[in-house]
Amino acid sequence: MKKTYMAGILLLLVGVVFASGCVSDTAPQEEKTVNVTDLKVVSEGYGLYSVSGKITALKDYGYLEMHLNWYDSEGNLLYENPLAWNTNNAKTGQTIKFKAEDYIDTGKPARVEILIYGTPFGGSESDLIYNNTIKV
Repeated sequence: MKKTYMAGILLLLVGVVFASGCVSDTAPQEEKTVNVTDLKVVSEGYGLYSVSGKITALKDYGYLEMHLNWYDSEGNLLYENPLAWNTNNAKTGQTIKFKAEDYIDTGKPARVEILIYGTPFGGSESDLIYNNTIKV
């Protein structure tokens, strides 16, 4: 009886280990299509904040668009800018400097979420090509 019980537990453990190996995170990651560097957030004073940096396209884009979402220290959304910055005809390997400014009058931002889309009026997950949140 004890041997059967132990064999059952051992078989169950082997099954769990095997199943976890089948769903491991070895699937290929989505290909990165833009490289964003030198990100900087600056308080310009009187509620004006800017986000600046460089975007390098790793493939040709007819259009790139940046959305900014500003949050306070409690995670409350203070301001949403669905068209903070955009450009046309970004070519592979081309580095583009950007600066986007927003006036926040409803509180003090603690972090900003930067979303870059490869289509006009982006907003769907399928069009999102870059997502990063940085502290203010």
